[in-house]
Amino acid sequence: MELGKLKQPKFPAVSAWISIASGMFILLLFNINMLTNYSMALLDSFIIFIGIGFVFAWPAIFSKSTRFLGLWGLGISVFLFIFTVTIIFIGWLINPFP
Repeated sequence: MELGKLKQPKFPAVSAWISIASGMFILLLFNINMLTNYSMALLDSFIIFIGIGFVFAWPAIFSKSTRFLGLWGLGISVFLFIFTVTIIFIGWLINPFP
């Protein structure tokens, strides 16, 4: 009797790609918004996309095979959060009482 290879769980790989896809999607929306100055309804709920990317990056980070993708997803989410806070702060400095 021969023992076969155990199948590796695919959840870390799927969660890594979900975190990267959500980060890239919100980056796409930010770029469209900045270039066209057109406010999109999906951009109003961007914190949900950042949260999805942040949450789904952690299972990928703890798996050795998908650690690189998880770090990319986490990096995009952290960058988007810092970018948003910085833009709000700079906008508040320019015009504190609109």
